[in-house]
Amino acid sequence: MYLELKFMNIYLLILLMAFAPLVSANNLQRLFTTAQERMELEVNRNKPEYEPIEKKVPNYITVNGLIIRSNQPTTVWVNNSNDIYQDGFIVKLNEVDKLKTPIFLSDSERVISLKPGQTVNVLDGQITDSFKKIPTQESP
Repeated sequence: MYLELKFMNIYLLILLMAFAPLVSANNLQRLFTTAQERMELEVNRNKPEYEPIEKKVPNYITVNGLIIRSNQPTTVWVNNSNDIYQDGFIVKLNEVDKLKTPIFLSDSERVISLKPGQTVNVLDGQITDSFKKIPTQESP
């Protein structure tokens, strides 16, 4: 058994020595980078991961409903959606105070607090209740 292992080791050594000249370093790439490559890597490292997308804030934002539960998360409906991340604004659920829902406008970094049923005109900041009709132009 010992003799067989010794011959196997010798056989493998001879085999490796026979194929060693066939391997060349021509196919290997450079280990270190050039100055130009290092500069490109540094520029790419300092780039943000993604380009921020500018989202336009809607002209009107309405809080349609709010449910505050003691044992489950709070749910709020803004512009007929319960998504707190919408185009142009974010609903801050963790800062809901009694019935006021804070809404963070992403373009101006303003925070508007609305109660359920209230609508804000983002352009002039006027808040109206749902029972008050928002003025519209009527054609004669």
